[in-house]
Amino acid sequence: MKTKLIFIALLGLTIYSCGENGGANGNKPSKETLKKNIRQMEDSLKQLTATLTDIKQIPNLTRIELINRYLEFYKNYPEDSYAPECLDKVHMVYSGMNVHMRSAQYADTLLTKYPEYVNRAMVLESQGSNYDIFIQPRDSAKVRYYYQLLLKENPTLDKDKKKGIQERLKFNHLNFDQYLEEKMNEMVSK
Repeated sequence: MKTKLIFIALLGLTIYSCGENGGANGNKPSKETLKKNIRQMEDSLKQLTATLTDIKQIPNLTRIELINRYLEFYKNYPEDSYAPECLDKVHMVYSGMNVHMRSAQYADTLLTKYPEYVNRAMVLESQGSNYDIFIQPRDSAKVRYYYQLLLKENPTLDKDKKKGIQERLKFNHLNFDQYLEEKMNEMVSK
């Protein structure tokens, strides 16, 4: 079963690489073709995820191919409303692969080029976490920047989330592990 799924994923990659519309001959592929290619790869990943117990983990090559499909849409149709969603998905896939610096770079592109993006608050929160927890060495200035921007742009943010972010900013001088230890000590001493 594992071999069959990997073969199907690689076959899909090969077919896609050969191109359906445009590409090597200089023609711009249509939005519909690009979206179809993205859906096919997303479906392949869903099938692989469903059999995760058999294959143990999804090959990064498959995820990179999905990233490439999202980026192809974004690069060909940056003005389309689906383009920022593609960048968001690239940011999330890289994060899922633990390639947090690349995740942060695409999130920054998204935040810069699409300031009205509907999920901007989630991306800002993700960026704060990237720089707070995952990217080493930790950049407390960027943690502060993204969390403050999140608070400023979202005055109606959930009360508990807002309080949590404000509390994190209060202890921004501590790395995340130190912060958790501080919070545990506060809980114990109550």
